[in-house]
Amino acid sequence: MIVLLDHMHENRFDAFVSELGGLSDEAMGDLVAALVEYAEFFLANFAPSEVPMPLSGMISQYAIARKLRGIPSRGDILEIGPGTGLISFFLSKDSSIRRYDSVEVMESFYLMQNFVNRHVYGSGFRDQAQLDASRPGFGGIAYDRMRDVAGGILDNDEPPQFLSVSRKIRAEHFPWWQLEAVAERRYDVVMSNANLTEMNITALKYYAALAATVLKPDGVFWAQCLGGGEIPPAKALTTVIGAGFAPLAMIPTQLDATGSAAAPLPNGKQMALFNAVFLPRGHPRFEEAARNSQSFPLMDPTDELTRGMFGLDDPKAPWRTREDVLSAVAERLA
Repeated sequence: MIVLLDHMHENRFDAFVSELGGLSDEAMGDLVAALVEYAEFFLANFAPSEVPMPLSGMISQYAIARKLRGIPSRGDILEIGPGTGLISFFLSKDSSIRRYDSVEVMESFYLMQNFVNRHVYGSGFRDQAQLDASRPGFGGIAYDRMRDVAGGILDNDEPPQFLSVSRKIRAEHFPWWQLEAVAERRYDVVMSNANLTEMNITALKYYAALAATVLKPDGVFWAQCLGGGEIPPAKALTTVIGAGFAPLAMIPTQLDATGSAAAPLPNGKQMALFNAVFLPRGHPRFEEAARNSQSFPLMDPTDELTRGMFGLDDPKAPWRTREDVLSAVAERLA
């Protein structure tokens, strides 16, 4: 399980610092605070004194959290495939997010996500993959019946006392066999990061349809990175569009297939990974987005949502290195 915490980042720390336009004092503070909490989580659960620091993995999740902040209506979020669950270190601190639900395609991540979410959300997290041992019919030893038959078993028998407590659920995980419950909910944002090409085509069609079903009419479906799977990226994008979406933005890291021409953003920013933003059918701007869907790369720098998500109005910030971040984390932990 420890190995799962620091993988799949492919040495992209500097690339994300570039995409973010540097790390301001606020951004540096957010990133360091998340890494400090992660270190405390790791020590509490796994005990070794040496903590693997997922710098690239954590800054990639911070980039996602920053883009979410650019979406004004983000109260209810569904993520398809959160992977290691590091995003929760940031989303749990965003007061504008009322609810963060997740559906994991890979069962191997269930335990890790459970560990992380219970740490950051506490009793505000509910895992639908976990059995409720208190529910009727789950099992037991029929103690009350045996006590009555024996005329008493324990000399100091004390009946248990219960207190009903209301829980405010802020995050919930749904395994694949509970997706029917997800289909009945409605979300402002659905995101599926770094995995669209990694599903088989049947699963991709299903999850694209699920996203179209649960999004509110003015919602947003988006992906930071399409993944590194066997489905060609163009096929993944057309499959999503075929489920009833229109692309608002499709922003690559490079302008051509040779990788020789960078795709710069305003203020000198450079995307670390391919990003795609989609609007659902019924969105006030769906038809407009559908008309523009033939151009690539696709990004309207005058669009308010695009500018907000990708921080196009953010001032350029200081460059920070891995060593800067590690030093700040070590100081906080000390």
